[in-house]
Amino acid sequence: MLVVSDATPLNVLVRVGVVEVLHALYERVVIPPAVERELSHSSTPTDVRQWVLYRPAWLTVMRPRSAAAGVGPGSGEREAIALALELGADFLLADDKAARSEARRLGIHVTGTIGVLQLAAQRNLLNLPSSLTRLVEIGFYIDPEVVRSVVEAHDLRRRMEDGQ
Repeated sequence: MLVVSDATPLNVLVRVGVVEVLHALYERVVIPPAVERELSHSSTPTDVRQWVLYRPAWLTVMRPRSAAAGVGPGSGEREAIALALELGADFLLADDKAARSEARRLGIHVTGTIGVLQLAAQRNLLNLPSSLTRLVEIGFYIDPEVVRSVVEAHDLRRRMEDGQ
């Protein structure tokens, strides 16, 4: 499975300490150069900059063919969307609301950081409540109602699996 990612999901998953779930879930992740630049920027947390500098073999940097993809603000999102279209990616990983809307408009399947965490928890790759707690600790904004509903859905799924 091939996914293209914007910067935020990678940044957050590295900081939460669960970025390896991407390889387990999707096998291959591709990012455009604008996303690599965002992840390498001096204002990006050190652990994220180190991770992208010594990126794992399952993460590839690829330039989209679309000439207009990387111009102006939001270039990471635009390049990621262009690359997802060009590669016929299974998913685009993005948290930005406008980028997600545009990708969906173009027929690209989208998931974000929370979706990755939910899927990883379903496959027993991580502890969802502690990962959500860590998200809040690093300053990732998530509506408390979303946290509650995600945890309730997770708990319900667990109970159903256990036959309760």
